[in-house]
Amino acid sequence: MVDKKILFLGLDAAMPDLVKKFVAEGVMPNTAKLMGQGVFSRLETVFPPLTAAAWTAIVSGAGSGTNGVPSLMVKHPGEELDHWHTSFDRNEVLCETMWDVAKKLGKKVALINWPVTFPMGAIEEKDGCQLAGSLNPPFRYFFMPLWDVASSACFSNKLLHCNQIPGRAVKLETKPAKDWKNEPKSFKPCLEFEITVPPTYVKGYKMNVLVYASTKEGYDRMLISESKDAAKAITDIGMGEYGPWITKNFDARDYNRNGRFRFQILELSKDGKDFKLYQSSIHMADPYSVPASLSKEVEKVAGAYMEVDDPWAFMDGWMNSDLYLEQLGFHADWWGNATKYVLDHQAWDFAFSWVGTIDHIEHALYAGIEPTSRVYSEKTAPFCWHMIREVYRQVDKNIGKILESVDLDKTYVVLISDHGMTHLDWNPFVKEHLQRAGLLKYKLDLSTDDPSNLSIDWEHTKCHPLEPCHAHIFINLKGRDPHGIVEPEDYEKVQEEIINCLMGMRNPENGRNVVAYALKKKEAARLGIYEGPGFDRVGDVLYAWNPGYMSHPFIYRSAIKYRDGSERIVANPELYEQAVLCKNFPDIIQDIVNENGGDYSAVCGNFTGVHLAEPTLHDMHACMLMVGPGVSQYERKYAARIIDVAPTLSKLLDIPVPKDAEGGVIYDILDKIER
Repeated sequence: MVDKKILFLGLDAAMPDLVKKFVAEGVMPNTAKLMGQGVFSRLETVFPPLTAAAWTAIVSGAGSGTNGVPSLMVKHPGEELDHWHTSFDRNEVLCETMWDVAKKLGKKVALINWPVTFPMGAIEEKDGCQLAGSLNPPFRYFFMPLWDVASSACFSNKLLHCNQIPGRAVKLETKPAKDWKNEPKSFKPCLEFEITVPPTYVKGYKMNVLVYASTKEGYDRMLISESKDAAKAITDIGMGEYGPWITKNFDARDYNRNGRFRFQILELSKDGKDFKLYQSSIHMADPYSVPASLSKEVEKVAGAYMEVDDPWAFMDGWMNSDLYLEQLGFHADWWGNATKYVLDHQAWDFAFSWVGTIDHIEHALYAGIEPTSRVYSEKTAPFCWHMIREVYRQVDKNIGKILESVDLDKTYVVLISDHGMTHLDWNPFVKEHLQRAGLLKYKLDLSTDDPSNLSIDWEHTKCHPLEPCHAHIFINLKGRDPHGIVEPEDYEKVQEEIINCLMGMRNPENGRNVVAYALKKKEAARLGIYEGPGFDRVGDVLYAWNPGYMSHPFIYRSAIKYRDGSERIVANPELYEQAVLCKNFPDIIQDIVNENGGDYSAVCGNFTGVHLAEPTLHDMHACMLMVGPGVSQYERKYAARIIDVAPTLSKLLDIPVPKDAEGGVIYDILDKIER
């Protein structure tokens, strides 16, 4: 066995063309240095091209029919069709990984924020160390981050947009302060308002906010106390300042745990009337490492662990672009500092470290740099390019920091991503399409606007999509499923009905196909999904979106308003929701309205970049850059496959290939390495 170390640096959604562009521009000098001495290759990702499935495939060489992680969610056989498990739980993985092989060989393994390694225990202390295990993307309604306790919130005198979890944006007013003790010196009468942290999702804590003026110019600070005693304030901040981390105990949905959060004033007018007080996501404050002591050690050099940044606060217009870039920078810096600390202070032979900020900025703004998108505008393109470029720069800076702790004469370093990105124009309401085709029947509680107010009428439902309606649809089969109504002899007939429904979906503006293809489960091998240990978790129908589309998992309430002012509440009759480039462009938003039509004034921003299209498409490609002992500069002409990575590196290290691997060895890469 080759006595060399290997370090994976996972850059979620890093696109090969953008990496090369930013290297050429001088934005990524550390990556440029590596490209000048290493092997570079495009990679075809897995189907479906989603985070958990792809990262599992990278470290195992196994596709989603074998590795047990078929999508963002996992449905177990025999459970109700609308019941799911998060795919980021390592217990869902059914295949052997490279670190499993390494442990058998007595090698030390370090896992640093690597996806699909939650909960702790992927690595035992005798085998190495583990630090966190991130979830991506940051959907907080369907997919509550595994480490976080609750989502962010914003308290304001305005009714703010809130695209995720009703109740996060809280409207309230200031009033004259009463019954406070030890009030700070204020040049204007103190004001107050009461908040609950968090306002939704889990039971929160009542807190009192005192607004005061530390100068004659007007109100400029907020003090937060649980007891109306300013001397016992847990936060006292001015505009632009971050409050200290506050730790409280919460009854989270899974178990009781400590969480920490902090406050930031995003807006405060001198007269005290207009304000926005931001509460960060409530992050895990209990140990999140093996050994447990590693958490505190890392925090001394890297700061508090924050599972994900908050693109919703940016897209909903709570925070401006500079603050969101700063937040993304905190995450990239934590990744760089934490990884460097682990490499310097822990024994390791195989290390796997991941950062997700590139994925998040591309989800928010990718359509802004893609000319074929319906929301693309020459007015907004420079801004979107700037934001995306800066996040790649932040990640590259931390690559350089990490490499300070690596001896490239003894270590193979693999920079790798999991998928690319395409623009998003429309969100089809898949459940509504299926209902109109007579394949699904839902019931909507019209008394609430909670997105969870939808239930399924199983007696009249032939199929149901795996949430959140990406790639897999399961037939409600009699004898297999709890509420099965489809007779086994009608199985293929219903498959065809589903396929006809999907292929009949059309772009509402130009009539083009929304779905690229839809296949029966028996045809899944065409997608690289084979009959391995996870095949019973694969849908009865599989489908891929064309670029520009991502399903919408909710059915909203709609109000029909009459001329006399009365209204009637009904289920949303729309089949598509438009994607909207986020509204942090106050000087040019009207240009977007004029160029694309429609009224965006009451619409919050949402994702404009997604990765759900056919994996072989150019823009969906991931990338790999490898340097190390004996490696010479080489760029492959054609794309390899993500499932080829583990077999190739296993061959390079002269260790057994993970036993469930379906990929092959990329021999032309090995030919460029002197061993």
